[in-house]
Amino acid sequence: MSINHRAEAERRLLMAWEEDSTPERNAHLVAEAQVHATLARDEEQAARTSDMRDALRLLRGREYDVRKLVSTHIAKALASREPNRWKAGRELAQALDMADCNMDEAIDARLSDDGWDPRSAYNSPASLVPSDDPWSAKPDITAEVPEPVRRVLGEYLAAALLSKGDAQGVAQTITFALKHVGADLTGDIEKRISDIALGRDPSDPPF
Repeated sequence: MSINHRAEAERRLLMAWEEDSTPERNAHLVAEAQVHATLARDEEQAARTSDMRDALRLLRGREYDVRKLVSTHIAKALASREPNRWKAGRELAQALDMADCNMDEAIDARLSDDGWDPRSAYNSPASLVPSDDPWSAKPDITAEVPEPVRRVLGEYLAAALLSKGDAQGVAQTITFALKHVGADLTGDIEKRISDIALGRDPSDPPF
């Protein structure tokens, strides 16, 4: 059975004020009241600490869920390559950065899980780049090239660039032509050349 220490402290103080109470008894009752008051304060503090711990755990769980939902939404918007949706996702990510609520790591992780290069996903879709201005920058459509296609092109172009003769020249022409239209596969080709020359990075998945 639990003891109501606050009530016990109050009861002993009232007893100490009784007219027929002796000084010795009063001192004893006051000492007991102090003990009960201390125990009551400790219990209340423990209860408040427990409540705060539960509230903090709940808030952290909600924050995690919100961050996961928002970062997934932004990642899907960037990966959609739909101009309006892509722009809205990018602007939301920037607004969160300005609000000291950076989610880049979570967004990049989701993009990577979905097979996207996070850096390429932030590049503007081709439809957002003006095409009627001859001096405008070429659209970067690298991110719009499917990953399997990039991997195959990178593999064959790297092998051709390392060879001698006509194949090397053809590979250079194709590489520059792709870059000219906005599909820069330089990174993929360089990685494949490194794999051929130095061996595959053991941290890379074998597929």
